[in-house]
Amino acid sequence: MRIIGEFDITGIKATVFRMNERTSVKFEYNLLEQTYKFRDGSGVASTEDVRNFCSEDFMTNVVNVFESMAAARYHALLAMQSTDGEAFDEII
Repeated sequence: MRIIGEFDITGIKATVFRMNERTSVKFEYNLLEQTYKFRDGSGVASTEDVRNFCSEDFMTNVVNVFESMAAARYHALLAMQSTDGEAFDEII
């Protein structure tokens, strides 16, 4: 797999990869990642194609998914902490 391009969209890093007959774009934001893959013939084969694919509506959906992922991670960490049996003694 090789990187064929990188760009930033409203604070979200996009990295475009190429491997075999596939193009992938990975979006990164606040330690979270989303990856979308495209086969040859789908119309997405270059960094410029990925830029064109990333319409305002699509990026709004990407942001919504990141928000959902962040909320899920937060709630899972919160649940993990509340079930932790090792509580510290209260210090007065």
